[in-house]
Amino acid sequence: MEKAKLTKNLKLKIKNAQLTKAAGLDKLKQKLAQAGSSDTKNSSEKPSAKVAEKVVKKKSVVDPSVSATPESVSSETSPRRIRAKNRSSFVSEDLEVSSPVPVDSDTTSSMPPVEEEIASSTDSEPEVIEVTQPPIEEKSEVVTKVPPTPLKEPEVVVKKDPPKSVVGIKSNFGPTGKHINHLLAKTFKAPKKEDKPAPKERSGQAQAKPQQSSEASSENKPHSPNNNRSSQPFYRRDTSKKPGSDFRDRAKKDDNPKAFTGRDRYGLNDGSDDDKWRKKRVQKTKKHYDEHTIQRPTHIKVPLPITIKDLAAEMKLKASELIQKMFIHGMTYVVNDVLDNETTVQFIGLEFGCTIDIDSSEQDKLCIESNTVKEEIQETDPSKLIIRPPIVAFMGHVDHGKTTLIDSLRKSNIAAVEAGAITQHMGAFCCSTPVGNITILDTPGHEAFSAMRARGAEVCDIVVLVVAGDEGIKEQTLEAVKHARAANITIVVAINKCDKPNFNAETIYRQLSEINLLPEAWGGTTVTVNTSAKTGEGLPELLEMLALQAEVLELKANPSARARGIVIESELHKGLGAVATILVQNGTLHLGEALVFNDCYGKVKTMHDEHNRLMKVASPSVPALITGLSSMPKAGDPFVVVKNEKIAKDIIGARLAGQQKFALQKKRPNFDAMLQNKKILKLIIKADVQGSIEALASSILKIVSDKVSAEILSNSVGEISESDIRLAAASKAVIIGFHTGIESHAESLIKSLGVKVQLFNIIYHAVDAVKEMMTALLDPIAEEKNLGSAEIKETFKSSQLGTIYGCLVSEGVMTRNQKVRVVRNNDVLWKGTLSSLKRIKEDVKEVKKGLECGILLEGYQNAQVGDILQCYEVIYHPQKL
Repeated sequence: MEKAKLTKNLKLKIKNAQLTKAAGLDKLKQKLAQAGSSDTKNSSEKPSAKVAEKVVKKKSVVDPSVSATPESVSSETSPRRIRAKNRSSFVSEDLEVSSPVPVDSDTTSSMPPVEEEIASSTDSEPEVIEVTQPPIEEKSEVVTKVPPTPLKEPEVVVKKDPPKSVVGIKSNFGPTGKHINHLLAKTFKAPKKEDKPAPKERSGQAQAKPQQSSEASSENKPHSPNNNRSSQPFYRRDTSKKPGSDFRDRAKKDDNPKAFTGRDRYGLNDGSDDDKWRKKRVQKTKKHYDEHTIQRPTHIKVPLPITIKDLAAEMKLKASELIQKMFIHGMTYVVNDVLDNETTVQFIGLEFGCTIDIDSSEQDKLCIESNTVKEEIQETDPSKLIIRPPIVAFMGHVDHGKTTLIDSLRKSNIAAVEAGAITQHMGAFCCSTPVGNITILDTPGHEAFSAMRARGAEVCDIVVLVVAGDEGIKEQTLEAVKHARAANITIVVAINKCDKPNFNAETIYRQLSEINLLPEAWGGTTVTVNTSAKTGEGLPELLEMLALQAEVLELKANPSARARGIVIESELHKGLGAVATILVQNGTLHLGEALVFNDCYGKVKTMHDEHNRLMKVASPSVPALITGLSSMPKAGDPFVVVKNEKIAKDIIGARLAGQQKFALQKKRPNFDAMLQNKKILKLIIKADVQGSIEALASSILKIVSDKVSAEILSNSVGEISESDIRLAAASKAVIIGFHTGIESHAESLIKSLGVKVQLFNIIYHAVDAVKEMMTALLDPIAEEKNLGSAEIKETFKSSQLGTIYGCLVSEGVMTRNQKVRVVRNNDVLWKGTLSSLKRIKEDVKEVKKGLECGILLEGYQNAQVGDILQCYEVIYHPQKL
């Protein structure tokens, strides 16, 4: 065994010796020993040789007169070839390379495939040549420092290249020829502080480079991390720096570039990072106010009306605090609700310890007249005053003969024109009598025209209370007396219809005394005159009494003052537009003068009297029909003359601006009606004049019921238009027309949209129709009326019909197709219809008491023997308001 081992070891030694001789390791050791002695020489000659080579190339470019050697010409014209930095350690020392091409082929063949690709992609020459100085300075530097001898012997440079690579990496190679950087970590030196970033913009000439010696540049060169790029594996290379990144004339890139924005898209940014055009926005923070630091006022002045929101702002409070305090006291409001009551506003202020005064300065600016007509006349110089005709209003109950009496005085026939023989409009007439001119106001007597009577009482000087001698004092008569006393107006009683046989003046005297109107015949102060409108009896005495009362009152006016008066009635005329009947109380109204009403203005274009004759002036106590108004004024609105139409327009514009502030406030729903499940009848009212709308609307709203209520969506003057019909269709409302018609092109729309329209000429007919419609909205009351009853004696099962009940009629009559109840122990089990009734296999309509019959119930099969079947019918009764 030991002999076999020795033989084997001997063989291995022989093989190792042969391998060593074949690989030439002995020569390699000698080569390394020689290279150690010549290390210093190669390090000094290497930079000078390369610099000499650079100078040769530059001189050939700069100075064409200098002739180049054949070797240099051939090197310049021949294509550049990539040289590997490292030579294999196994190449023999005696091998001479005549050109760079065989060297490259040898090295590439001995290097691995990965190293070959990296070596081919990198070039050592561009890294070494860093030419940024002007050519002139380089010439001088080369001539002084570089000897001319190396230029003629370029072969020396080629011969000394292999020792350079071997000596520089003597300790980095192994026997296999692989570089030790594959195993060592990469280290880099920090950049020098002397390096500065290149300028932003490069000029046409090369930038000046700090002067450095070739020795210093050659000494710094091996330490650059980019020198060993080819010798490093791809996974250890520095990808942040690429070849050429050390050039001083290249601008440094920003590590954190700015994001691409919309300004870059449109070319608004100049691309410079030094100029920061965008400033960081300061975030707005909410200011927190401390309630204890807020000083709330103790005394403020606010105008009326005012919203809850504005009042809270004036008091330095939150609107929610104001609403909460009002809710505690039983007042429910929201933020946009309007307060127009002075007492309520002041009460709220006291709850928060603030005294609130009402500011009326804005209203004073818009108020043209600061006093009433009577006060203005009293303040006028007595020498400018003249006696004016008295204004007499005839008032009384309906059908007591007021209009007929006026016709007798005016010798006219107005009563025949009135619809239903009753007055439904307020008229003003100027009547000439033997005792002088009298202005007469004819007021309606129906209960719906209470507002008209109140306006007539405020305007007139004397009230003639017309009482029918055969009927006596009625409800509207008492109302007229109340209006006259409220206005402090003299009352003259005309006891009419004295020509009738049942006329009794004493009864009228007694009734007058009961209402504190003691007649003169009984020793009182109330003037009474017996009249007859048909025969004319007592009319002269009535006129004399009116003239006497006017003389006692001393009625005067100033004709030279600006005209002031009141609107008696207004309407919308097709050709003339807004038309108003006015009564001048003081001053004189002329054509072309500008008027201001409450919410409209106008310039008098035409004036007509009661006989439709043109007028140029209207003196005091004279009624007139005027045109040229911006809109239709309301009945009872006062008017006053201003300087011109522009002033009138500005005044009305300021008034409307204040009203529009609260016009958009929505009407709050009727929560009481919603909780009580009340039904609502929606109405749209159209009438011929403003007074008729007022009378009809007030009459409808007086209809009070716990089950249903009326709501007026819109009321206006004029004919029924398309807009009215569309509004009614959208809101499911009924249109009520009073003394008006329907536009011609709107009639077809009524049929297509299915809108209900009703037209009336008499006011109480319209009110009665509204009551009927309100009643129709109520569900009828159902009443069950018993017809008879039968007891079940036997039950029969049928596969086709179900259960058939054999019954005996015990009371009344059992009728087919009537309602029936199944009763067991006085409890109703089922209600339905009696579908089939037979007696001895024959269908019959009814079965009377004491007879047997077969009954089939529709949809019920669970009745038992002994149950009672009660037959009844349902009767519906309409509800009452």
